[in-house]
Amino acid sequence: MNNRQNAAQYLGLLVIALLVSTVPMRAQFNYTTNNNTLTLTQYTGSGGAVVIPNTVGALPVTAVGSAAFYQVSALTSVTFGTNVTTIAPNAIFQCPSLASVSIPAGVTNIGMGPMIDCLSLTAIGVDPANKYYTNSNGALFNEALNQLIEFPGGVGGTYGIPASVTNIGQAFIGNSLTAIGTSPSSIEYTNVGGVLFDKSKTYLISYPGAAAGSYAVPTNTTTIVSAAFEYSTGITNVSIGTNVNSIGTFAFYDCPNLAAISVNPANAYFSGTNGVLFDKNKLTLIQYPIAIGGNYIVPGTVAAIGAGAFGDAFGLTSVIIPNSVTNIAQQAFYGCLDLSAVSLGEGIESIGASAFFYCESLTGMVFPARLTSLGQYAFGGCQNLSSACFSGNEPIDGGSVFYFDPALGSILYVNGTAGWGATYDGISTASCSTCGGGGAPPLGILLSGTNVLVGWSTSFSGYILQSTTNLVPPVVWRTVSTAPVIINSIYAVTNPIAGSKMFYRLSQ
Repeated sequence: MNNRQNAAQYLGLLVIALLVSTVPMRAQFNYTTNNNTLTLTQYTGSGGAVVIPNTVGALPVTAVGSAAFYQVSALTSVTFGTNVTTIAPNAIFQCPSLASVSIPAGVTNIGMGPMIDCLSLTAIGVDPANKYYTNSNGALFNEALNQLIEFPGGVGGTYGIPASVTNIGQAFIGNSLTAIGTSPSSIEYTNVGGVLFDKSKTYLISYPGAAAGSYAVPTNTTTIVSAAFEYSTGITNVSIGTNVNSIGTFAFYDCPNLAAISVNPANAYFSGTNGVLFDKNKLTLIQYPIAIGGNYIVPGTVAAIGAGAFGDAFGLTSVIIPNSVTNIAQQAFYGCLDLSAVSLGEGIESIGASAFFYCESLTGMVFPARLTSLGQYAFGGCQNLSSACFSGNEPIDGGSVFYFDPALGSILYVNGTAGWGATYDGISTASCSTCGGGGAPPLGILLSGTNVLVGWSTSFSGYILQSTTNLVPPVVWRTVSTAPVIINSIYAVTNPIAGSKMFYRLSQ
């Protein structure tokens, strides 16, 4: 159900497409060749009305690959060439100006979610001569009308799923609806208050993306499927009851106004703390509500940060990860544009693909000695990353780890560590005596009952915590009298929540 299941196959294309405005291209399309046919792998033009050619040279263009059109902001329409037979999953992804798509008669294979999160798309056209696919009220179906393949993301209001539909795949990811309706005669689906469920109401399948406000998951629901709320712009709070025992990947990914996920304390599988979603024992951080922003201390119980957990949290400015964390999964901090400081705990062993992709405010990273692997594009597109120092042996290079990081001139590693050569990830290396603290320490904050916990990594010593209630000059900073204590590799200071705003800083 999740539109990122194929991410490992096309992450390279995503990186290039994101940065296309800064990289000169010679042609509008890139292709691969297979059995004397061409697959369009990447559109490199500036947008507008795009017509995919029938042939290039003597070879027919028969397929459009995943993420071939990725975040092309000025793309307004796509007309597929008459030789195209295959349109891959996620072929057109987050193109906000795309208004129309025309599918020719020869297309015989369309993957799930072919036009994900295109919020201006109001109709998907299909040639009447096509024997495999059709459209109805602007939505894309198979010819038998039992598979809803894509619902156009720019259509608002209420949409009723025909009774004949038995499979919706990823059709509603990135929708603009206020309600999803179903037919009473449907054998597969029903809705509760405009939210789509299976007939038994145990599986929450899709939330209407423009439905505003808070939402309480019904008590009989056991499963929130992958991507169920993904890209929902209206949701602000979600309450999870006692019976939910399964939450799919990216279920709450990139909901820009989501400020809190709460969980009934009696739930045996999940928990919520200060609006953040965890498994029951707080071993895995599943989802950070991205509307929170600011700085954050990951709790010391956490061993893993889940896939996409902080993805697109544009307002997140710093994060402290304690020694308890061993794994940071793929896309965990993907697209956190304001994230300028990350303190990695000493326990981290692996960082997944695109974990910090396009975190353009990051300037320096210190990697702990236990780190053994870095996934593909883990720090790709971090254009201001100018320093990277490794405290331990050379980790496995997943490929293009630091792709398009122009400020990173060299990589440092500590004297006496093993495996290092003249280059790593294609970047020259140099030895050093110690990685040090990597500049000023990131300061994190975490609510704890009626108190606020302010902390920084124990990798940084000699700092004192100061506070003020007013940032208007002249600012008067006062040293916080409470002495810090060490909690799970973090210097922590606990202060009662006062009636006025409080600002904190570290000083030497």
